[in-house]
Amino acid sequence: MVKNLVDVSDLMDAAITKSRLLKEGILKSEWDKIVGELSKKSFVIFLKNGKLFVGVENSIWIQQMNFQKQSIIKKNNEFLGGDYVSEIIFKIGKKDTKDYFLSEKERDDSIDLDSVILTDEEYLQMEEELMEIENDLIKKQTKVVLEKSYKRKKYLKLHGYKQCKCGIYYSSIEPMCAICMNKEVLKLEETLMKAFKNGKMLKYSQAVKEIETLTEKEYNRIKLKKLSKIKKDIDIYLRNGKKNLAFELSKLYFRIDLGELEDEYIEKRAEEFIQLLKK
Repeated sequence: MVKNLVDVSDLMDAAITKSRLLKEGILKSEWDKIVGELSKKSFVIFLKNGKLFVGVENSIWIQQMNFQKQSIIKKNNEFLGGDYVSEIIFKIGKKDTKDYFLSEKERDDSIDLDSVILTDEEYLQMEEELMEIENDLIKKQTKVVLEKSYKRKKYLKLHGYKQCKCGIYYSSIEPMCAICMNKEVLKLEETLMKAFKNGKMLKYSQAVKEIETLTEKEYNRIKLKKLSKIKKDIDIYLRNGKKNLAFELSKLYFRIDLGELEDEYIEKRAEEFIQLLKK
């Protein structure tokens, strides 16, 4: 009889090995212990194929967490009891854009999960996810976690939350969550910045032909951002006595600012600009 007994910890280890959801849930609930004070600026989004996606408040904190990435990976695996996390991908996002572990108001102690009723179809779907788990005890323990997850998702949907393509639940009227929107904005900025540098898309009418969803407001915002960066670089070159480089950047500044004009006029404005900055 004794030979057939299985240690509960062994069962949980087996459950963790098989269940991505369970691993993810452990990291979410223990995040403050894993990263300490950094948990106030970050949160677990999801775990997939060994990659842990983490939302971080801003680029400054991403840089800070990148310095500690390897130690954070190590601590994650220590909590999970195995090498389940091989990479961490940081994404900019505020804590209130998280999935169903959103904020204090939406945690288990404030959501009445018992009031959320799952349909027969949802239970069948849940059973399909549990089919690969053979041990009854492991299956039972995993089912508890899975049922809570289903109920949280349903609760948020019933209260107006939408699910983004990345899996995060959010409450704004936007077509995607803040993290994905930020990613799209950065991608758009990169595209326009490269175009400006190469003397392309210097007018909104040109840019919108290439990027149909681009608004004039967004175009002007990115354009001003590029001009501001160029001006800072011009100042640096002038302080270091590199007038020729400053002049070339000044020409680029006015090409972007004024659009496609004659080179002679652009050069004249660039020279005037250099003289003004030198005063």
